[in-house]
Amino acid sequence: MRYLVCFALFFILDAQAQILKEKTMVGRIEWVQLPDLKLRFRSRIDTGAKTTSLHAFDIKEEMRDGILWVRFKTRDEEGKEVELTRKVESVQKVANAGGASTKRYVIREKIKLGPQEKEIALNLNDREKMTYKFLVGRNLLLGLFTVDVARSHVLGD
Repeated sequence: MRYLVCFALFFILDAQAQILKEKTMVGRIEWVQLPDLKLRFRSRIDTGAKTTSLHAFDIKEEMRDGILWVRFKTRDEEGKEVELTRKVESVQKVANAGGASTKRYVIREKIKLGPQEKEIALNLNDREKMTYKFLVGRNLLLGLFTVDVARSHVLGD
């Protein structure tokens, strides 16, 4: 009986180790790239956030052939303003911890984190008062990454 329990435990641990090997390890802070926009951001990895978020301000709606687009500004890592225009995938109402809700535009963008590149939904949010202008949420992490919150810049500087 002990032999069976030990064998089962070994099998389970081996399966878990294999899953970890297949995923890329990241820390709480990592660099992300938005290749199509030629932008790179130091980002906060947040397993509690459902959706990845980009700092955006001066957001203006535009209608093009019946499709909603947004023109917005962001800041690159040097603080330089960059103006972008993107098609809106959806509009979300997001409630903060205090219960106040805000409207957020969601766009689709290709994100590169370490060796992984994935097109995901990205919400636009004013993160001016936040240390990190880019927040990586579960929609990028799920299935691809393991997060070690005790570390940062696991993928390099």
